[in-house]
Amino acid sequence: MKTYKVLRQHLGDKMYLPGDDRKAKPADVAHLVKSGVLVESEGAKAEKLASNKAEPPVRNKAR
Repeated sequence: MKTYKVLRQHLGDKMYLPGDDRKAKPADVAHLVKSGVLVESEGAKAEKLASNKAEPPVRNKAR
């Protein structure tokens, strides 16, 4: 069993919401990984998704 990070809400053995962790057999959730609903939580994909977030805009202190 592997751990996956939930990116989109879906109904499996229970309701999974974005941000949840889901443990499942790779063969059982391959279609969800392929469609972008789940991503492996340990690996380059999960780290890449977290690192592509934009930084908040810089506020000008002079105003």
